[in-house]
Amino acid sequence: MIYYLIFIIILLVVVILSDTNTWSPFQSEQVKEICSRMTRGERRAAIKRGALWGLLIGIIPGSIGLICGPIIFRSALLGVMFCALITPLIAFVLWKKWLPHVNKSQQTFLASTEWARSQGIKADGIRLFSWQK
Repeated sequence: MIYYLIFIIILLVVVILSDTNTWSPFQSEQVKEICSRMTRGERRAAIKRGALWGLLIGIIPGSIGLICGPIIFRSALLGVMFCALITPLIAFVLWKKWLPHVNKSQQTFLASTEWARSQGIKADGIRLFSWQK
């Protein structure tokens, strides 16, 4: 049990000490510019969106493993491990369907910020990652 607490404490320290203006080293310069000019409310909304996606990505497979693990494998740990192994496979299969919607949602959110609206930036014109054209 103590191992889980250590992991959570490390995550909290990283979040507290990290710079919230840039979320990823792979962001395009345009996204970095928009993020650096977000208002406090917009930044709070962006952090909530990121936390929600993180919870969904972690809780859904974990809860399925904890619920189905004892039934199928007679062990919650084996169920969680099975879900940890199968989740990347499912994500890879759904990538073509799911990722464009997530990216479009992120572009729409970034284009709705006060600074982006004042600059006339449209959602379709935002490059999320540095390698996108």
